[in-house]
Amino acid sequence: MEEIEEIEKIKEKITLLKNTVEQNPGDYNAKKNLAFAYIDACEDNNALEIFENLINIFPQDGELYYNSGMIYEKQKDYEKALELYQKAVELSPMDEDFNYSLAFLYDQMGEVDKAISGYRHVLKININDANSHFNLGVLYSRQNKSKEAIICLENALKLDKEDSYAWFYLAYEYNRTGDKTKAEICYNRVIEINPEYSWAYYNLACLYKDCGDISKAINCLKKTVELNPGDIEAYKNLTKMLIENDMFQEAIDEILEALDENPDMADLHYILAKIYEEDGQDDEAILELKQALMDKGNLKIPAEKVKQELNRITAKN
Repeated sequence: MEEIEEIEKIKEKITLLKNTVEQNPGDYNAKKNLAFAYIDACEDNNALEIFENLINIFPQDGELYYNSGMIYEKQKDYEKALELYQKAVELSPMDEDFNYSLAFLYDQMGEVDKAISGYRHVLKININDANSHFNLGVLYSRQNKSKEAIICLENALKLDKEDSYAWFYLAYEYNRTGDKTKAEICYNRVIEINPEYSWAYYNLACLYKDCGDISKAINCLKKTVELNPGDIEAYKNLTKMLIENDMFQEAIDEILEALDENPDMADLHYILAKIYEEDGQDDEAILELKQALMDKGNLKIPAEKVKQELNRITAKN
């Protein structure tokens, strides 16, 4: 109901502004506000038409290029957005928003070096821009530059202690550099802030496994699949860990419970078949592989691989 009322308000606003512009074509503020109203109404092309018309009148107004660029970026026309953001920055080289959007666009386009340079420039304008610190940290992480990544992520967290994604990436970098203690602290901080973030539990499970704490690793993997029942890799690692510790029945129970809740996940039948085979229950393994093949539409594991496993186990018997 509230959404419908909001849409009606936007429509009324558009009507009023159109009337104003018709009565006074030289009211450029009204034209600009009409463009923003069109954006609110998801009529981006109408907004773009107004901005481009205003650019012809005010070619030195960086904000007009910037707003047009945002629309093109939204429409995934990155090359046109790039051209407009560059023009906006050229006209207003110290505008924080213009520079950030340009850097972020380079980031989306995979132009890593230009994105890094762009974020650094934003920080020269405003050293307290937490997003730029975070994005730099992520880019350095992808380049395997852990030292630089850690510095940037720590700077981001000084500005926003509740940024769960910054804590997550920081944990990853600490773990990669071998500081398991700090990594554990950071992953637990992620969970405190965002208890539903399954990847934090998954990575924490991997950390505990590396440290030899199998009990904690298993518990974290159980939490992972509880939060994200579609995480096949988590199920694979969980069942593998249970099997390695001779907990076959618990592994079977985990997958059977998952199938009760997710009957369309054919891959779970394949995993269950591997557990049964490991436990010496070849007949049950064969049945599960056949079940997986009966549900090919939901099978992410290549059907040919499942057939090979079925033929191999059948030949054994």
